[in-house]
Amino acid sequence: MSQFAPFGTLFRYFALRFAGWVCFCLFGLVSIISLIQTIELVRRVSVLTRTIPDINYVSMAALNIPNVMHMILPFAVLTGAILCFSSWNRSNEFVAVRGFGQSIWAALGPALFASFMVGMAFITIINPIGAVTSLAYEARMAEIFGTDKNDLAVSDSGIWIRDNLPDSRLIFIGDTLDADSSRILNPIIYEFNETSNLRRVIKAESSQLTKTGWMVENAISWQNNGEEKMLGTIILPTGLGSLDLQQSSLSPRALSIFQLPDFILSLEHAGIPATAHRMHLYQLLALPLMMIGITMLAARATLTNSLRGSRSRLFIRGVLLATVIFMFTYFMQVMGASLRVPTIVAAWTPAFAVFLIGAIILARGDEA
Repeated sequence: MSQFAPFGTLFRYFALRFAGWVCFCLFGLVSIISLIQTIELVRRVSVLTRTIPDINYVSMAALNIPNVMHMILPFAVLTGAILCFSSWNRSNEFVAVRGFGQSIWAALGPALFASFMVGMAFITIINPIGAVTSLAYEARMAEIFGTDKNDLAVSDSGIWIRDNLPDSRLIFIGDTLDADSSRILNPIIYEFNETSNLRRVIKAESSQLTKTGWMVENAISWQNNGEEKMLGTIILPTGLGSLDLQQSSLSPRALSIFQLPDFILSLEHAGIPATAHRMHLYQLLALPLMMIGITMLAARATLTNSLRGSRSRLFIRGVLLATVIFMFTYFMQVMGASLRVPTIVAAWTPAFAVFLIGAIILARGDEA
């Protein structure tokens, strides 16, 4: 069996070298960005005028590492691929492999396989870890900066909304939510006082969030002593705005790829737009394909020119590639978020485009 066959000796050697370069670049970029974010957090904390809890900046940076990795993974793969292929060029390893009669696809097979596995490792291991650490990080940030978050939770049984007020708290349990009109159907409202003691329970046909408060229609209330009272249409105070009902659900990054499908179905069942969550899910699924495409682009920019180009030219090519990929991905994300194109198209198009362009120019370079 050929040593360059899948999982042969040479295949494993080149795949591990490629993965090593990518991990090295990922570690370097994560360290730099985490340091910058920590310095910015120290600056923000230093200007606070109120008493703040003790802050462990190292643990805060550690909690945010998965999110940083998600942000810079494509650039780490691109940088690692360029450096790895440049090393192969200088050591003539790539030329030697090609001299044995291997096609460019066989020669790059280990690198393409390694880049695919990097993408799969991220979405199956790092992403679930990041979902947990993201919740802890956001909770810690809310504690430090005093953010009073009003919660909106979604489950198969309906929606739960907590509305915090200065001297009381309202908890709504409803069947569905129309986020555009801020109307909850068939709500049951639990009203608590400032000491968290239940004042009364209100059942109604609907409740709509208006500028003056919650307009509750055909309401019936039950007091602590069991007394029932017909209220008709009443107005309850609120600490929410209509935008809160559209954006108060869990952030897409606070959910793992395994939780997102069920959560999206629950959102849509409750009548809440799930565009951001669908976009995030499709982008995660497209990540391995994007990694392969980036590797092929890096190979075309580095390996297939037999010239020993200067490092400055190599750096410029890398920056241009990263800029184009980032701008195109961001453009499609905006188009998907605004529903100008379907979310699945907006999320998968950058990955397919990078993959196809990389394959085409790599094949043309092989024929030259």
